[in-house]
Amino acid sequence: MNCIKIIVPSLLVSMSVSVHAGDFQLLPTTPSNNVGFVAGQNSQFDDPLYLSAPRGQFVRSDSDPEVILTINYQAFQPETLSPIGSGTLTLLDFVYTPDITFAGSSTKIGHLYDFVFRDSRDNKLVFGTRVLLGVEDDHQKNAELNFLYRFGFEEDGTAFSAAAAWLFTVPSDLRMYNAAQTSSTSLTGIRRYDADTVRMQSDVNRAEGNQTSGLFLVKTDAEYYTLANRAVGIFQAGEEGQPLVGNEFYGFVPTNVPAVPEPSTYGMLLGGLALTAWAARKRKA
Repeated sequence: MNCIKIIVPSLLVSMSVSVHAGDFQLLPTTPSNNVGFVAGQNSQFDDPLYLSAPRGQFVRSDSDPEVILTINYQAFQPETLSPIGSGTLTLLDFVYTPDITFAGSSTKIGHLYDFVFRDSRDNKLVFGTRVLLGVEDDHQKNAELNFLYRFGFEEDGTAFSAAAAWLFTVPSDLRMYNAAQTSSTSLTGIRRYDADTVRMQSDVNRAEGNQTSGLFLVKTDAEYYTLANRAVGIFQAGEEGQPLVGNEFYGFVPTNVPAVPEPSTYGMLLGGLALTAWAARKRKA
C-alpha cells in the first residue's frame, strides 16, 4: 500500500489568507451558433472558475505526487467575495497516460492525468484533467495546448449537467481561460453547442513558460462513471504558426448505467449470501 504525504504548496499557503475565488460554474445549455461561455479572470480575486483550497491541503500518493488523493476546498461568491460552501474532493480512480502525442505523429509532447473524484459537499462526481508538457528530455519543447476537452456528457439522448472549475496543484500551473459545451477547435470562429463535449481553453506551452495546466474540473449530475477510449481530448490551435492538430485519449466518462461488478466482487457477494443463509439456518435450529 502506498504511503501518503501532505504537500502544502507555498503559493497556496499565501493564498489562503488573502485570495478569494469562485465555485463550480454551470455551463450554459442554449443550442445555437453563439455558445454561452463562462469566462475566467487573470486575478483569482474575481475568477468565477477558480476553486480555492484555503488550507492548501493536498494529500498525494508517495508513489506519484501528481496523483492527488484528497483536496479540501472552499467556494466563494465572486461578486461579493463571501464564502458559500466548502468540501473535500476524494479520489475514486485515475488513469495516467505517459508520452502523449498528437494524432498521426510519433513525437512525444507530455503526460496526461485523468481523475474522477467525489465531492463531499453534494456527493456529486467530479472529473479532473491535468496535462504536463515537455517535462521529459525526449518531449517536444514547443508543443502548445489551447483546448482540453471532456467527452461523454450525453448518453442515449440524456444530457448530463456540466459545471466547470479549476485549481492550482503547483504554483506554476496555468489557469483555465474559459469553459463551454462545444467541440469547436476555433479560437475566434463559430462555436456550435455540443451537449456531449466540455471544452476548456488554456495556453499550455513550455516555450512560453506555461509548462503545466491547473487541475481542470467538471462536476456532473451523472450517477456513475466508466472508462472509455474517447474521454479526454487535446488541441493545438496554431497561435504561433504550429500545425492545427489534436488527439483523443482513454479516460473516464459519466454514465447512469451502474458498473458491472468484477468477478471478485461476485465472489464476495455470493460468499456473503452463503454466510447469511448459514446464520439464518443456525438461528432456526
